[in-house]
Amino acid sequence: MTSQPINWDPSDQTLLNECLDKVLLSPVFEKSHRQQDLLSYLVKETLAGNAHRLKGYTLGVEIFGRGVDFDPSADAIVRVQVGRLRTMLREYYSLYGQSEVVLFELPKGSYAVDITLRDFSKTPVQASVPISNATPNSIEHDASLAVLPFTNLGPSSNGPDSEHDYFTDGITDNLIYELSRLSGLFVISRQSSFNYRGAMKSSKEIGAELGVKYLLEGSVQLSGKRIRVTAKLVEASTGGYLWSERYESTLHEIFALQDEITLGIVKAMQIKLAWVEAELFGHEGTESIEAHDALLRGMACHWKYTPKFVAEARMHFTRAVELDPAYAAAHAWLARTLLFQWVMRWDLEASLRQNAFDHAQRAVALNDHLPYALSILGWAHLWLKHRDASIANCRQAVALDPNNAEAQLFLSFSLSSAGRGEEALFYIEKALRHNPHSSAFYEFTLGQAYLVLKDYNKAIAAYKRGCELSETFPPNHVYLCATYALLGMGDEMRSSRESAFSIMGGDKSRMIEPPWTDEELATTYEHVLQAAGLK
Repeated sequence: MTSQPINWDPSDQTLLNECLDKVLLSPVFEKSHRQQDLLSYLVKETLAGNAHRLKGYTLGVEIFGRGVDFDPSADAIVRVQVGRLRTMLREYYSLYGQSEVVLFELPKGSYAVDITLRDFSKTPVQASVPISNATPNSIEHDASLAVLPFTNLGPSSNGPDSEHDYFTDGITDNLIYELSRLSGLFVISRQSSFNYRGAMKSSKEIGAELGVKYLLEGSVQLSGKRIRVTAKLVEASTGGYLWSERYESTLHEIFALQDEITLGIVKAMQIKLAWVEAELFGHEGTESIEAHDALLRGMACHWKYTPKFVAEARMHFTRAVELDPAYAAAHAWLARTLLFQWVMRWDLEASLRQNAFDHAQRAVALNDHLPYALSILGWAHLWLKHRDASIANCRQAVALDPNNAEAQLFLSFSLSSAGRGEEALFYIEKALRHNPHSSAFYEFTLGQAYLVLKDYNKAIAAYKRGCELSETFPPNHVYLCATYALLGMGDEMRSSRESAFSIMGGDKSRMIEPPWTDEELATTYEHVLQAAGLK
């Protein structure tokens, strides 16, 4: 980009302004005032020949209100917001601006805007896609994949046996986990994939709803100590099979079998593995089939998110750890379950939080390259108010597993708890792209980011969606009530307070634990809880 003023004749300048206004007032930008201001500023400075002034420090101070001591290397607000702006521009031109004469682009490595006058005289112009027909979760990555729940065929040809559903789900879970660690793939999260269990929808419909090009489907048949797995890679848009394979093995070779299936998919999709990723294969979690079976049973219970089933999950994970004390994943899952019980006040045992932290530390000590273990250790640090350690561990997990929606979720929550709303919003939005079918927890985490940013209307909207997704998940009800109290909305506050107390059985001692590691936020929250009558 030139560092001299760009000379436009009056008609071009008018056209440019009109096209910029279209972008700023489009559905993509209309509610993102910060992005509107940022794009307007970057275009203005670029046209004035001030591209050389567009540095991280300058933007932080002039656009985002940072002080003169602002350090772009320590505070990621500029990187995060410019990254969001690039994504929003691509979304605008994909959905609305395909026929725009003026093209605004923000190339990577630069804060100066590329402004191009496009000539459509030699190229047919495609009509813009109306919002009603647009894919809501379109994925730019060519190699985008959703692993659908595999079908349990049971121990014989006589039909399925629900007793083995947990095992079949475990196969699916492990494939999602292994594939998500590969940088060449974009993988939809477990939660969204499992929404399609038993769904009477075509591959084209599922692919469009999830925004992926490929689907992986299959079946599992477990008979005694032998297992048979069939896997099929489907092109979502056509429903055609690109690859299909059947595998047979023994339970003692289950990890090698899962590696073989994963590598078959990688080969079929022509994904090039980095050498570090290639080394991921062959690292088995445990040699104890009984410990692995207990882990899978625990996971099946944990995903139900009720006091009864989480307690049962804790029992299974405890057994897995007892059967193999060196099983890192079992320690991580046990830590997560203990923390969940403590945070939700489902178990008031005083030592629960420290026990969870000990198991999380043990998991990472056993395998410090296991993203899930690092995420849970970061989560455990958070509830012990170890702000920096929490964020550092969660960052490491995301770096190791860029497709892991839960790793991004935990990182976002750790950041918002520390008062770093911009980064928190960036990561929860990334998590939601991997998990288009949101949950109460995801909406709560999104609400927290908006709450820290003092964007209270969006925080309320997120908490409300969370309440609708789960009437029994207390955090959304509690924080919705607190936000109403903060805004002085008395009627709404009292209504949501009744809902929160109803979930907690009217017992204030079971109020969920606050996550704040920022002292000012913690103090404010305590005052708001008092004002809302929640304490």
